[in-house]
Amino acid sequence: MMSNLVQCKACNKEVAKGVKKCPHCGKDQRNWFMRHKIMTFIVAIILIAIISSAAGGGGSDSASTSGSTPADSSSKVKEEKVYKVNEPVVVDEKAEIVITKVEEKAQVGNEFISKKASDGGTLVAVQLTVKNVSEKPIGAFSTPTFKLVDEKGTEYETDIDASSNYSVETNIDNSKLMSDLNPNIKVTDVQVYEISKESYASGKWFIQVSGKEKIQIK
Repeated sequence: MMSNLVQCKACNKEVAKGVKKCPHCGKDQRNWFMRHKIMTFIVAIILIAIISSAAGGGGSDSASTSGSTPADSSSKVKEEKVYKVNEPVVVDEKAEIVITKVEEKAQVGNEFISKKASDGGTLVAVQLTVKNVSEKPIGAFSTPTFKLVDEKGTEYETDIDASSNYSVETNIDNSKLMSDLNPNIKVTDVQVYEISKESYASGKWFIQVSGKEKIQIK
């Protein structure tokens, strides 16, 4: 009969199989992929994008050469809708996004694992929900993406380490990693961005969802 006990990765004391943290020292017992869901997800997206780009590289040039006329470009000038925190945003008639909380923090994590903002920097931590409002599952590689954007349109990518630590701190992240988000299912997610503290103190800031809709967070 196999033992249901294994040794802790840090203190080597016996702990039960499958526990997330050692009850003796608090060390996270999960493997690298489970502790870094966001990084694993992003790497997978990059790989899929590379494969898709290679497969579709021979597309027709006619669409680009035909171009749009000045009339076309002027007709596209519309007033951009900007959403607010706690206001639902539906992207591509598939996913409903709601940013529920925004925090500016000097450090994220807990007593066992944490990350501090760099000198001159600050951590902008965002909590949100994603709900599938369509009639079909949303694939793991079709879920919405999130970037922090300033008034000038400069885009900032998610800080993967800080997001992972903030996930541990809040314990609310149950986002899908490599599985579909089925219809009428809602999950929670967290995103953390490290930017200049001085820059964040001035001007307006937004979260841009999948390069389309914008939600003002400051």
